[in-house]
Amino acid sequence: MALALIALMLIELLMLFAWVPVFFRTGIVLFNQRIDASADDLKHLSLGGLEHDLPIEKWARLSFHALPDGSVAFRESFAPGFGGRYFPLMHGQLVIDRRRREVKVIGRCSWFALVLTVLLVPIVLLRPMAWPMLAMPLLFHIGYRIQRRRYAIVVEAVRARVRREFPWRFMDAPR
Repeated sequence: MALALIALMLIELLMLFAWVPVFFRTGIVLFNQRIDASADDLKHLSLGGLEHDLPIEKWARLSFHALPDGSVAFRESFAPGFGGRYFPLMHGQLVIDRRRREVKVIGRCSWFALVLTVLLVPIVLLRPMAWPMLAMPLLFHIGYRIQRRRYAIVVEAVRARVRREFPWRFMDAPR
């Protein structure tokens, strides 16, 4: 069972690192925000370089990558840095829906975190010495709360782009 969890984690990391499109389009949605936009706003909207609209934080930078279907995937950067780290429970996607005239910011659950959470009780029942693993849901929750705040900042940056406004409030953040 432990080998299967390790394999799942490695596969998920490889898919994140390689920006595998199907990985970013599938999964259980934990974050879903919609930004209304007019047809004209969507026609002029560009999501390229969005990471430059985000404030510098104590956490790893968010990386964005255009997918073949026109959406944009995002995740925490794998670049080494001195910022804080947490368990990234979600991977994100920005989807422009021209028919509904909106931009969606979606965060989907990590498959490794989901499987580990479901298997925690059986693991601890089979191996009582593994009881410290029961702290994992708390660590996942802390990571989710941090990511939810960071995804809300992505929503604000996209909303500023939809309105064709410069995100002036981010200028106060140190770069």
